[in-house]
Amino acid sequence: MDFKETKRVLLLVLALNLVVAGAKILLGFFSGALSILSDGIHSLFDGMTNVVGYIGIKIAEKPADESHPYGHRKYEAIASQVILIFLIITAWEIIGSVFERIFSSSAIQPEINLFTFLILFLCVVIDAFTARYEYKKGEELKSTILKADALHTKSHYVTTGAVILGALLIKIGLPAIVDSIIALFVVAFVIELAFEIFKETSAVLSDKALLDIEKIKKIVESVAGVKSCHKIRTRGDANHVFLDIHIIVAPDIFLGEAHDICHKVCDQLQKEIPEIKDITVHPEP
Repeated sequence: MDFKETKRVLLLVLALNLVVAGAKILLGFFSGALSILSDGIHSLFDGMTNVVGYIGIKIAEKPADESHPYGHRKYEAIASQVILIFLIITAWEIIGSVFERIFSSSAIQPEINLFTFLILFLCVVIDAFTARYEYKKGEELKSTILKADALHTKSHYVTTGAVILGALLIKIGLPAIVDSIIALFVVAFVIELAFEIFKETSAVLSDKALLDIEKIKKIVESVAGVKSCHKIRTRGDANHVFLDIHIIVAPDIFLGEAHDICHKVCDQLQKEIPEIKDITVHPEP
């Protein structure tokens, strides 16, 4: 992964997210529309996502050292766990605001006009561009955090669409409580997103197996001199896999020959599965 380019993309996306967040928060504040305000807070935390992601990448790019012989790449997943906490706090704050609005005797009727719709539509356009650009760069750079963040930005199609729906319903005369209901929809989406982040990052942090064992066996056993293989273990992330494997070789070969076979196994595995970056091969008679 090109860490330098990944950080540049995150900074650009951060700037775009802050523009969208600022527009929504100001619009929600002055119109009194809680659903727009909550969606703006969601966009603001997208900006926090970019900052945390940037810090995570900054640490993850550090090379392996004596204290971290396997490198620092897990800090990317740790950074995502921090984002998870931010999302839970966001959901809690929005829920509190919803109940305060529902049970308040002096609830403000949101002011929805053509200007509101135009700003929201512009936000959707910016989100669409940002998500498409970030995902494309994620594919190009094989960056997990860029692709995950791009999918997060795509979530705005749903949340902002829900906000526009709520604004339209209020505009045609429905009671202001519909705004709170739409805000709860945004909360549900944020919670779902938090669960997806937890599921993805916990797989990395718990060293979940990543590759198909049968595929690895087929590649390894095609190498001349390898009779069979076992004790196959993988961990890491989708773009940087660590592999441990035991191979069975003829018992009467010299150590130098066994060493050469191990090198051939490594070369063949990395040729066919380039995501494997670190391989430990244990030869057995």
